[in-house]
Amino acid sequence: MVATLDLSLVPPIYILPTHLSTEDLHEYEDQVYAAHGLLTYNASEARIFVGRVSQKKRALFELRAQGVYVDLTDQPAVLQDDSNGPRGRKRKLGEDEPVSSGDEASSAASATWPDLTSHILVVKLEWIDACLKRGSVLPYQRQYGTCHLHQASPTTSTQAGPSSHPPAPRPFGSEHIRTFPHHSKRPPRLEHGQTTHDGSSDSRSSSPRKKLPPPPDWVHLPNSTFACCRNTPLKTANAAFIAQLESIKLSRILTRDEIGVRAYSTSIASLSAYPSSLVSETEILHLPGCNSRIAELWREWRDSASSDSERYLEVVRRFESDPEMQTLKLFYNIWGVGADTARKLYYTFGLRDLDDIVEYHWTQLTRSQQIGLKFYSEFESKIPRAEVESIASTILHHARLCKSIPEEHWTPNADGSGHANDMVCVIVGGYRRGKAESGDVDVILSHRDEHVTQDLVVDVVQSLETAGWITHTLTLQTTTSDRDQQTLPYRGEGHGHGFDSLDKALCVWQDPEFDDQEGTITKNPNVHRRVDIILSPWRTVGCAVLGWSGGTTFQRDLRRFAKKERGWKFDSSGVRDRGTGGVVDLESGKPEGGEAEVAEGETWMEREKRVMEGLGIGFREAWERCTG
Repeated sequence: MVATLDLSLVPPIYILPTHLSTEDLHEYEDQVYAAHGLLTYNASEARIFVGRVSQKKRALFELRAQGVYVDLTDQPAVLQDDSNGPRGRKRKLGEDEPVSSGDEASSAASATWPDLTSHILVVKLEWIDACLKRGSVLPYQRQYGTCHLHQASPTTSTQAGPSSHPPAPRPFGSEHIRTFPHHSKRPPRLEHGQTTHDGSSDSRSSSPRKKLPPPPDWVHLPNSTFACCRNTPLKTANAAFIAQLESIKLSRILTRDEIGVRAYSTSIASLSAYPSSLVSETEILHLPGCNSRIAELWREWRDSASSDSERYLEVVRRFESDPEMQTLKLFYNIWGVGADTARKLYYTFGLRDLDDIVEYHWTQLTRSQQIGLKFYSEFESKIPRAEVESIASTILHHARLCKSIPEEHWTPNADGSGHANDMVCVIVGGYRRGKAESGDVDVILSHRDEHVTQDLVVDVVQSLETAGWITHTLTLQTTTSDRDQQTLPYRGEGHGHGFDSLDKALCVWQDPEFDDQEGTITKNPNVHRRVDIILSPWRTVGCAVLGWSGGTTFQRDLRRFAKKERGWKFDSSGVRDRGTGGVVDLESGKPEGGEAEVAEGETWMEREKRVMEGLGIGFREAWERCTG
């Protein structure tokens, strides 16, 4: 029996993303977390850097890219238990701190590592692989090490080359992250129901006399690290604090800190699923994806005021008052403009507001960006549920007309049950998750006859344009119809198509009907809306609805789970086996190799449920997938 790896005594670990795919990076992070390692997403916390880096020069470059400044030094002597000499001493914990009276495992673990009081270690990924294979922490050895570096403080003289534009901002909030110069283990975790000890050195320590609520059941489940395997309601007990974290995440998006974005997304999803109002940092440290950084931000937020409505994080206040960041945010909110383009508009072209873009950069924008800028304020206004339902009803009506479906076959059932010849329309996105207002409208159309859905998106868009409902078509793709509505083929890594590859039209919508009895209105006053029309064959409608109904982190982890736990590739057009490339049918009810046939899912709700259960994540309602 292979021993279980325990990395709890190893100093904080940071995984360098260089030469790693997103999936591989997630895989190594999950392995470190599962081994109880102190995984950090902030390089300033780490004492051990693990990556696909084999040269010292490359290691220096990668560390500088993460804001870690080092000098090459000679390899310090490795402290180890030598049978021919005196027993290796324990690594010092600090001048004023007594040496812990830990058990023999702690002593043995510390004896095999160099002193990292003022050093950091860069090791190869093979070290983690070897530790997992062995089931124990292997000592630092040269075959696993890249270099051992002396950490230096960054100097103000270290600057980028001359530029006529302001330098890119450093990530907001980095100074709020505690570093671990030598005492790298997690704070002792208390069991839920215990109180913190009275001798805390911090007079503001969270609720020392308060009993902690019991942890939610999902914390103890084997797949607790996947947001798709737990219920996350729309309304959460810690919404005010999460809103502050959302602002920090946005600042990371605007500064292109992909690791920070993923880290905050994971923490936000975990906190959103927590059913109780937080009363202690200890609770946070129990949650997957939440480390000391999130715990300290929560303490700062809690201590900032007496009520949630008044509490704040200083880093968020600075972000919201920083002209540079707010201009980047303004540009980023233009439909069709991502973080990279927003930064180019600001730093490369020197633009400072929307009028600058119109005056100096209009001809260099794509058509979608021009439309996004033209209707900027209208796209920013939210869409109430009643209007979402009205838009969906109009789309369904035109889809029925396009295929000449008799009116007696029309059925009002929201779950798609009813006449087999009727068109099925499902409102997905934020509306299905229960939001009172939506930023746009996402609608999936399907029909039990695949000949009906073939190229239907083209006909529906043309019909709506003719009737005046669609004013602009930003994107029209027939990806699924072009491959005869088959599930997207699996071609290995590096051929991503985003979250789905279905036929779709991304449109600008405006109600053409308005009251002009006096004939004095020359321009339609109705607000322009963003509407996405998605087409799915009935064979995989469950995958389509599932792929368009969850929050972003839910969707990310759904795909990660399918890959890691099942060896499958999930796409809104279906599921394929990564090993064979074959289609995995989770909706028809025909078990592979089985004689008995289960009744095929009649409604899209039944088919979606079958997909979730077939994947192994368990069914949960759409309003329980609000991960953000």
